[in-house]
Amino acid sequence: MILVVANQKGGCGKTTTAMNLAGVFAHRGMEVLLVDADPQGSAMKWRGLSQGAFPVGVIALPMPVLDQELPRLAKKYDLVVVDSPPGMETITRSALVVADLAIVPLQPSPLDLWSGTEIVALIRRAEQINRGLVTRLLLNRKVQGTRLSRESIEALREFPYPLFETSIHQRIALAEAVTAGQTIIDFYSDGPSSGEYRALAEEILSIDLRRSP
Repeated sequence: MILVVANQKGGCGKTTTAMNLAGVFAHRGMEVLLVDADPQGSAMKWRGLSQGAFPVGVIALPMPVLDQELPRLAKKYDLVVVDSPPGMETITRSALVVADLAIVPLQPSPLDLWSGTEIVALIRRAEQINRGLVTRLLLNRKVQGTRLSRESIEALREFPYPLFETSIHQRIALAEAVTAGQTIIDFYSDGPSSGEYRALAEEILSIDLRRSP
């Protein structure tokens, strides 16, 4: 399976989402490769902070050749997770045209919700080539109990793609795990953030990803 984490807006938590999803699936016994397609190389820097064994493979491929490279890599791994860059449409599109699943993380803020129309338009164009592409929205960096979070959930239901039941809350442990060069599952296995990513992985596995002819 090829899973692309995508949003044209920066700062919405794409890299954190990609890294931790790769980690939780690896802990389920899957062979996982994380492709850092962002020229900033945040996932590669995170990998460089780790010491000893690491649960997932990480490579850098910040070029619009993902439509050629990802299918080849997917033959060697159970799951390929792509951390796509903000703003660079050609790179993101090259991943989306061969992806099985696109996950769009959005923060509960008006600016993020307004900017979501850009990634929706890009996904729509990719769907013209990749008719089997499945897309889900993820409410990310949610703050528990705020009116804005509740209103954001309602606003996201107006988007043309379903919203995951699982939301990822903003917690300091997620940032600390990155600093330690670990996934949240390795850093704080019994913590609430690990539980959320496990729940998100279960939702992903329940999606019917059979490609259309």
